[in-house]
Amino acid sequence: MGSQFFLVHHYVKPGKAGQWWQKTGELMSDQPAMGKYVQDCMGLGFYNHSFMPVAQEGPMFCIWEAKEGISEADFQDFIDGPMGPNWGMSALNNNISKINLELTGGQAPYERKL
Repeated sequence: MGSQFFLVHHYVKPGKAGQWWQKTGELMSDQPAMGKYVQDCMGLGFYNHSFMPVAQEGPMFCIWEAKEGISEADFQDFIDGPMGPNWGMSALNNNISKINLELTGGQAPYERKL
């Protein structure tokens, strides 16, 4: 079966954009910290392939990969938890959609990392 992919639609909660972007900007501008975050996520069975913000106040979209055996509920717990892009701040509402690879003939949207 292999890993699975999720589209995440992030909604920024009112009044939370500034705080969220400050934390996110700090992480993204610190290459060692960002590298550690990516490795920690991979250790948990998750990999972020793309981050696509539309506007500072949202929405934002991401494509995440989850290793084989991780349920949709497990992925939702991760994406909403402190290791997900909420950074423990509860600044985002995260709606997940599992990508149906049967409809693509099994072709993944990105080369698998997990």
